[in-house]
Order: sequence, then C-alpha cells, then structure tokens
Amino acid sequence: MVTGPQRHGRLAVLVLAAVTVAAPAAALSLSAEQLARLKAGDALVSVEEDSGEADGHIEAAIEIAASPHRVWQVMTDCARATRFVTGLKSCRVLQRGPADSWDIREHRSKWLSILPETVSVFRSDYVTDKEIRFERVSGSLRFLKGSWRLEPLNGARTRLLYSVRVGISAPVPGFMIRSAIEADVPKLLQALRTETLRGEP
Repeated sequence: MVTGPQRHGRLAVLVLAAVTVAAPAAALSLSAEQLARLKAGDALVSVEEDSGEADGHIEAAIEIAASPHRVWQVMTDCARATRFVTGLKSCRVLQRGPADSWDIREHRSKWLSILPETVSVFRSDYVTDKEIRFERVSGSLRFLKGSWRLEPLNGARTRLLYSVRVGISAPVPGFMIRSAIEADVPKLLQALRTETLRGEP
C-alpha cells in the first residue's frame, strides 16, 4: 500500500540513482484519498522494513501530465539522468541488448558527505513505454531489485509506479536508511516530473 510521506530523512539518492530488473511490478492498491492526492500533484511513498536481504521495501507513485512515451524517453535517457537524480555525477551505458530490450548501466554518485563516491552497476529490462525491471549487477549497493510501471491515464497523463527492495553497503542503520529514503524519493519523483515537462533537452 502506498502512503504519503510522514517521516523525514535524507538518503534515497543511490536508490533512485539506480533508476531503472527482476521482480514483476506488483499492483499497488491506492485508496480514493491517495488517488486524489496524486491527481493534485503529490508524490506518494511508503518505506517498510524488509524481512530478507534488503534494508527496506519502497513503493512510490506520482502522476505526470505527459504521455507514457514522453515519460519513458526521459527516464531512459542516460544523458539527462543527472538533471533529476540528486547526487548523480555520471551515467554510462556499458552494454546494450538487441532492439534496446535491455541494458547495463553504471551510475556514479556522491550522496552522503561522510562516504566516498559510490558506484552502482545494474541491468534494466524494458517493455517500451510500459515497464522497467531492474536488478543489481555490482557496485556499492548490497541488494537492488525492483520495477517501474507506467500507466496511461486519460488526457495524455501517466501514473508512474515504483517498487523496489534495496540494501546499502554502508555503516548506516537500516531505520536511518528507510527514513532518509522516505524523505527523498518524493523529491526525486517530482524532479523527474519537472524534467519531463521541460520539453526537449
């Protein structure tokens, strides 16, 4: 269940810096109140403790007044990622599958002042304009597995749904990671929306 942000922190950069394979997108259950908040422009996020390898399970949603194709173009454009992913220093595509059906990317980020630059290498599998499924290959994250889903709405709007389990290899307690993620993910989703609505690069 996606809920609105009710606690505060400062850390989700590396999580969303891995923007964009393996877990199928679960159908999020949104209440009438939450749907109204999305329509009004809010970004919703829920961060729960994870019982497995990860530090937390994140579910989030936002609506963007643009078609899924337009949102997709921005999300998958490595050159634009630094514009909306806070702390992201660089994005490189290391390997690409036939017909752009998948790729492996490297993100370098500086997301916490007391830690050195972090590196995340992950594989993304694509269903064009509909879904991105992603999973850790190597790097600073201990665990990463999740998905993005783009749902078309009436009037050339898109509901973007994010679900991920993440584990961070850093000397930071799990509850601090979850709190920081809950504070930062809405900001990152809003930055993605702003970048989408900017128009062409």
